[in-house]
Parts: sequence; C-alpha cells; structure tokens
Amino acid sequence: MVPVPSCPYTWDYWTAEPSDYVELTCLMPNSIYLPLTVSWDANLQDVKEELWELAAKQPLFGMLHEMTGYVFKFINSLAVSEEVDDENKRLRDIRPVFGVLMLIERSIERPGEHLLNTQISHLIGKGLNEFDSLRSSEVNDFRKRMRYIAEESLIRRSQSTRLERLRYHYPPRLADLPTVPTTLISHLNNNCFILVTKVGNTECNDLLLIVLVSSNV
Repeated sequence: MVPVPSCPYTWDYWTAEPSDYVELTCLMPNSIYLPLTVSWDANLQDVKEELWELAAKQPLFGMLHEMTGYVFKFINSLAVSEEVDDENKRLRDIRPVFGVLMLIERSIERPGEHLLNTQISHLIGKGLNEFDSLRSSEVNDFRKRMRYIAEESLIRRSQSTRLERLRYHYPPRLADLPTVPTTLISHLNNNCFILVTKVGNTECNDLLLIVLVSSNV
C-alpha cells in the first residue's frame, strides 16, 4: 500500500519559504513506489537519475525500459493531470501536489499536443476539460469562429514567400527608409558610424567585431 505523501497538506507549500530538501513519493512503471528525498531546486533529470539508481536495488527492475523512454506525470495546482517533457524544469517550478510523481511511458503520437494543452490551461487558469464539458452555444460559436480565423491565418502563412516568413519570425527593428533619419545625422562622424558586434558561441567569447560603415546622407 502506498504511504501517505510526506509533503505537508498545505496549499501554499511550494510558495512558502524553501527548505533544503523535499520528500517525494514516486510511482514507478513496474508497480512499485519509491520514497525519495531530493534538493528543493533539483530538476527532473536529477530526480530521474536518482530514481534509477534506487530502482536498480529494488525488485522488478528488469521490467523497466531505458530511462529516456519515460516522462513524469503529476497533478498540478489546477487539479489537472500534467505530463512534463522538459526535464530541465525544477521541482519548485512544476509544484506537484503532495510531492507525488508518476513515471509513464513517453507518448510518440503527437508529442507536442499535450504540452500545448497544458500551457493553454495555465494561461487561462482553467483546465481544457472544463471547456469541453460546457454546453453554451455562445462559447461554442466563439470557439468555432476563432478556429476559422486560425486556419485562415495558417493557410495564408503557408502560401507566403521565404522573405515574408523571415520577416514574420524575425521582424526588423530598423527603420525601413532609404535615407538616414535626421535624429542620427548629428551622431555621424564623417558620414560614418562604427558597428560593434560581440561574437558569441565561439572559442573566444571576448572577440569583438568592429565595422566601419559608411552612410550616404
């Protein structure tokens, strides 16, 4: 029998002053549970690695697949079941109710749909299953109209050129003018300006690229 979760029965447990460690109740896919004590700021990858080290000493370990084939599932603050694909998230970020985590097999069908639904639920503060149970004609009509608008926008973007897609994803922040704005003319030095760029993700992170750009005023 699974013991009572060790996390306190308080609604503000995860928002209170953090402690050094938190006790978790982890439900494994091979039908056993493992109590685990980890750091308050531990991420899910660290939790999974410690779970596997502990599970290797327990019965039925041979029934488990590779560690990467499982994801964590828990009950969030909205009382909705949620799966987490991003294992870089910390425990204090996901805030599982009563510190109960369950490992389930990773879904290979439409993996991003569940994550998107979870993000929408957090954004609107209500689970999507509550909207599905509504029987309001106004709500259904609004959802239908919004779906048509989204589909039209998707079709329009799929027919756009590469340049239009580039401008949509990376909108330019510079003035699209053939001449230099009057507010910048006073800052030019012999009709030139210096462009300083820091090159990142290189062996030398301190490399600075200084370019002298001429401007036709």
